[in-house]
Amino acid sequence: MLDAHLRGLATRCGPAGFEAVIAAARDTCAMLAEGHPAVLAGPDGEAFDPSLQREYLALLGVLMTGRSDLRIIEVPTAGGVPGWAVVEPGIAADAKAVEEVRARLAAGEAERVQAAILLDTVYRAGG
Repeated sequence: MLDAHLRGLATRCGPAGFEAVIAAARDTCAMLAEGHPAVLAGPDGEAFDPSLQREYLALLGVLMTGRSDLRIIEVPTAGGVPGWAVVEPGIAADAKAVEEVRARLAAGEAERVQAAILLDTVYRAGG
């Protein structure tokens, strides 16, 4: 299953994209294995575009679950750039369920933004 996913990934992304996705997934897995919290993000820059970000998350889904049937859906982010979530196939096929996931993630993102603003305010007041 992993071999088939990697072959498809190489075909879809080409050599440079394949290398970028593999390196990002390898680094994320290493961080998780060492007990570090890992930010699920690839390398900075335009070269790691949304299509490669989706491939990265799909590969992590296969590596972490052993399943190749998971789906990637677009979700809102505070910065307005596309965000992604890995979901069960049944959720991806159900428009109402997708909207519920998006709403839940958007609420969590809004809370994180508010917390960051509060922490920044407290930090600046103390400094």
